[in-house]
Amino acid sequence: MASAGDLYGKANRYLKRNGIEKTAMAVADTALSKAPKNFKYQLATTEELKAQRAWSKRFSSSIKFTLVVPTYETDSLYFDEMLASVLGQTYNNWEMIIVDGSRTMRIVDEIERIAGVIDGNIPAGKSLSLEEIRKNYRLSVDMDVTYNYEGCVIKYVHLTTNGGISANCNQGIDLATGDYVGILDHDDLLTPDALYYMSKALVSNEYKAKLIYSDEDKTDAKGKTFYEPNRKANLNMDMILTNNYICHLTFLERKLIQELRFRSEYDGAQDYDLYLRALRAMEDPEGQTLHVPKILYHWRCHALSTAGNTDAKEYAYEAGRRAVDDYCKEMGWAVTVSHTAHLGFYHIEYKNLLFSTRPDIGMLCGPIYKFGKISGGAMREDGSVVYRGLAKGMGGYMHRGSLVQQVEAADIRNMRINPVLENLYDDMVESKLAKNAPDYVGISLAFCKRVRELGYRIIYDPDHKKE
Repeated sequence: MASAGDLYGKANRYLKRNGIEKTAMAVADTALSKAPKNFKYQLATTEELKAQRAWSKRFSSSIKFTLVVPTYETDSLYFDEMLASVLGQTYNNWEMIIVDGSRTMRIVDEIERIAGVIDGNIPAGKSLSLEEIRKNYRLSVDMDVTYNYEGCVIKYVHLTTNGGISANCNQGIDLATGDYVGILDHDDLLTPDALYYMSKALVSNEYKAKLIYSDEDKTDAKGKTFYEPNRKANLNMDMILTNNYICHLTFLERKLIQELRFRSEYDGAQDYDLYLRALRAMEDPEGQTLHVPKILYHWRCHALSTAGNTDAKEYAYEAGRRAVDDYCKEMGWAVTVSHTAHLGFYHIEYKNLLFSTRPDIGMLCGPIYKFGKISGGAMREDGSVVYRGLAKGMGGYMHRGSLVQQVEAADIRNMRINPVLENLYDDMVESKLAKNAPDYVGISLAFCKRVRELGYRIIYDPDHKKE
């Protein structure tokens, strides 16, 4: 976790960029954005893991996963624990392609030591406890080495040139043979049931998904303490254009990722750029994207990681802004994409041409405040207010209350409507508003339901004010 010194440094840099008033607001908002401190990651029980392995034996032939792991002078402890987290999966139909841009082939020794390699094979039934399996087996190797593990494969590729994160990952993507391909950072961890839950979701989905992602949390440098769970939303196209909330763990259909590949000019935000292009390439992004609402990935936080220091890679946030800008240009939208007060979060300015630029949007809505806190605005279908009680100017958990996003319903007291819906508004709303003590929530829900039925999106912008 970040030290007091780290936090002070971040606040000081933010102060220089944004001034004292915005900094004070951001510090308070950042405190609200964190998950409760009493969070505790719950590892599956022995009985649950056993049941998962039994299920996997029945369905493992259905889906094969490829994990591409780019490595570069990786810390041995981090690599060891990452590798053990893959070997410990309860679902065993995977391949792991390690693309190593390091100067030496030290990683090969780590693979053999942790996996217990004998003559190119990892013994079936080998205990996966690091303390029990750290043995020093040696094997003569070439530049490319392949190991077999209970029908799964670990392939090591030593790159003659370190081309950067995108170029290196593309080498692994080109070699992938799995049905779905994902990237695993060399210092992060999978939960033991990560591939099990991914495969189970895809089986239930009848393999329609082209992109599938899970929830995640962070872990400390020792990989022992877990915190800041990121409970993600299902795909929300307008929200994903403001922040890469999908992040880890994500798999894309192999044909799609091999066609798109990473782009080096977006290094630092190469995954965000890839996801946006993948969504743009889909016929039905919402129908072909699958969210598994379970923590399956531990993002390791240490001094050199983006997780541990958001200012360590500021170029990545500019690359993210350009990725969003590129998406908008490909969609034919004349917009300006800018950074918000929080790095990694973006704002799209339509220059008062929202409905002509985005004819898919039926309503643009904003919050309603009472005593400085949200009392209305974005709503669920049942009429409950999504960000009720959130103070003005605050974003809350994961800053989501400050993001432009698609919602199920919104309050008509702070909204703009697409001109094509004006007659509908007159028929469904105007006459009811003329009555004494109108039921604003009921009227709003009925109108929003009809707007959705007609195929329009309802967009919530926390900065929107009724004209």
